[in-house]
Amino acid sequence: MGAELVVGIAPAKLYVADLGKRAVVRISGRANCLSSVPFKRVINGLVERGRRAFTLDLSDCQLMDSTFLGVLVGLNRTLGQAGSTGGFSLYQPTEPVRVLLDNLGILELFGTTDSLGQAGAAESVEQVAALDKTDLTRTSLDAHQTLIDANPGNEAKFKEVTRFLEEDLKQQEAADSSD
Repeated sequence: MGAELVVGIAPAKLYVADLGKRAVVRISGRANCLSSVPFKRVINGLVERGRRAFTLDLSDCQLMDSTFLGVLVGLNRTLGQAGSTGGFSLYQPTEPVRVLLDNLGILELFGTTDSLGQAGAAESVEQVAALDKTDLTRTSLDAHQTLIDANPGNEAKFKEVTRFLEEDLKQQEAADSSD
């Protein structure tokens, strides 16, 4: 049974245009916890090829959940530490996404851009068919902790979520070690 059946929502579709010095990633649909692991893999793969600057085309992104946002903030922080030209610029975030970024106090962590440049030939990224539940839980926990680190005001919003994820992860790891 695929993870999307467990959660009941489909992950966003990811499209990548590697432009050499930077890459454009279009996120279409709902950027949720199921999208976060493939997104992280795509970005890390591009970083391994020397990319440090990314434009996120959010013109067709209906919403982002907190796990996806936390992964995005964590990757942006890592890229920013790698050099002054690294990180994410946002292109046309939809109103729900912009409001969420603003409400969590993280909108100012990202630049914006008015152009996608030569990103017309974006390739679709294959979604990971089966996501490991422990990896998904760990990614979600790390993402929520990143949102709290980025803005301490988020602690009240995510305190119960992180507590639940920590307990769930302990149970999963205990079950894995007894197998």
